[in-house]
Amino acid sequence: MRYKFPENFLWGAATASHQIEGGLSNNWTRWEQSNAERLAKTGLNPLAQDPENYISNSKYSPESFKYWKRDLEVMKKLDLKAYRLSVEWSRIQPKKGVFCKEEIDYYKRYLKLLKMSGIKVVLTCWHWSIPLWLEQEGGLLSKDIFNYFNKYVRFLVQELSEYVDYWITINEPESFVFSYLFGSWPPGVKNPLIFHKVFMRILPKMHTGAYYEIKNLDPKKPVSLAKSISYISAYNCMPWNKLVAYLYDWYVNKLFLDKTLKYMDYMGINFYFYNKLGVRGIKNDNDKVSDLGWWLQPEKLYNVVLDVYKRYKKPIFITENGLADNDDTLREWWIEESVKAMYKAISENVSIIGYLHWSLLDNFEWDKGYWPKFGLVSIDSKTKERVIKKSGLYYSEIIRNNGIM
Repeated sequence: MRYKFPENFLWGAATASHQIEGGLSNNWTRWEQSNAERLAKTGLNPLAQDPENYISNSKYSPESFKYWKRDLEVMKKLDLKAYRLSVEWSRIQPKKGVFCKEEIDYYKRYLKLLKMSGIKVVLTCWHWSIPLWLEQEGGLLSKDIFNYFNKYVRFLVQELSEYVDYWITINEPESFVFSYLFGSWPPGVKNPLIFHKVFMRILPKMHTGAYYEIKNLDPKKPVSLAKSISYISAYNCMPWNKLVAYLYDWYVNKLFLDKTLKYMDYMGINFYFYNKLGVRGIKNDNDKVSDLGWWLQPEKLYNVVLDVYKRYKKPIFITENGLADNDDTLREWWIEESVKAMYKAISENVSIIGYLHWSLLDNFEWDKGYWPKFGLVSIDSKTKERVIKKSGLYYSEIIRNNGIM
């Protein structure tokens, strides 16, 4: 069967500044220095036992701030039509009230060359890391957080708007705030009340303010956020388990989107998970799992986009989708099943703008370090050479054929 996509469909890949740039100084780098030894003791493979693996500025970094032209070259070889990247807030505002021209000029040069190469730019304003001065004021709990974020976004739009095709204000609000439940990420605070406050009040207001800032200066460009949506079902037919699955789906997947719907021109959706839930927590079948132990059900992307489109009636952009696969043995299968899932949805009149695979490069996976490999492209830790993987070549073939032939 042939899976031919609309001619204007955007095939691409995604990254985030903290995970690829290197040379950073923000709240995450400070946290990494304090936790690297502890995290190394829980490593799942030989590389993971090296404390440097858990430091984003380590020898394992792609150092894309320095080698960004190499990233651009592999994008061209892959024939990407779109690229999602984020701006690093701590670079742009290393000190309170100070915007750094040299750093914004780096992004400006990069985005300009992306556009000249025919690659659509999907720009994320904030992908979790914050400047140290803001952390010292309480981070997202600062009394001035909305003013700070609005000014930051306004500066980005003033400087970069001519090179941006799609704006994303914030990435995965639900993933970020889970730190306030488990204390496993910066800021290391474990408080359910703060979790709810940040998730349901602060982050929606940050997004809304950023939406207005972008629209005031760049009204024609589409704006959204990137929301991770898990496909959820109960692990059996017992009513209490169905209730748990329903409540989780409503609170984690849908409520944030319900609150911010008026301030989204399209739906940015990240998809990684299908989980079976109930009163005893997650009970997945795990017949096929990633290197991080995530149950792999890529075909459920169809269910997610169909559900989102029916509920919100707005075009969907798959802003992340991928898996940790160090041996590169499952990624082709994952991509193929994801493509088929999107094609099925499109054939049922779901509007999908494009697909951005996570990730372009093997990169820093937050508290898991560098050992999980999500990239279409591997990085030589000594030479920083970019090498396209077999799965990357397969994805490139899909792009050139605009589907599966």
